Amino acid sequence: MRQTLLALFLLFSSALGFAPLPPSRPLTSLSAVEVNQKNIGVLRPFSGIYDPLNLMADGDEAFRRRRISEIKHGRVAMVAVIGNLAPQLGIVFPGYISTSEKVLFSDVATGNSFTALTKIPLFGVFQILVFAGLMECWTWKQEKTAAPGDVGGDDWVRYQDVAVKEEKLTKELQNGRLAMLAIFGLMVQEQLNGKGAIEMLGF
Repeated sequence: MRQTLLALFLLFSSALGFAPLPPSRPLTSLSAVEVNQKNIGVLRPFSGIYDPLNLMADGDEAFRRRRISEIKHGRVAMVAVIGNLAPQLGIVFPGYISTSEKVLFSDVATGNSFTALTKIPLFGVFQILVFAGLMECWTWKQEKTAAPGDVGGDDWVRYQDVAVKEEKLTKELQNGRLAMLAIFGLMVQEQLNGKGAIEMLGF
């Protein structure tokens, strides 16, 4: 029953990533440099967007929504890869993740992501999802007037050279794409072999 509830929570939270963008107030940004989002992620030898399913035909608004989702999922995946590998390298928070149920962070650390998730108390999983939802709707909300992925306000580095900005955004997008494949591959191998990546590499 517990694993079923965990699965339902995860499915619900994943679906939120593809929900339509809510109406929002205009945003004034210090980033005056505008880049062509359709140039982001395009690498030589290709001269344009690889679109075998012809998704670009759905229009600019659909492209923007999908690009926002791609950037968001890429960022989450990059953090997930670190979170997957760090415990296997012995990098674990000290103390309890749940004092009431006497569960230590070291108890959760494992080479199997699914097993680790089941060790977190159900209320703890609920807290994680609520916190993520609040960040999505409030602190890290994607404004309609901001560029895709620009959710950090005006305190982040702002590149004034268009070519440099496109290069940086392309690197983030490509690293995110790689991380999405990586975390998927790590979790599949965990289920097939019962071992984490570090153990499989012999370290």
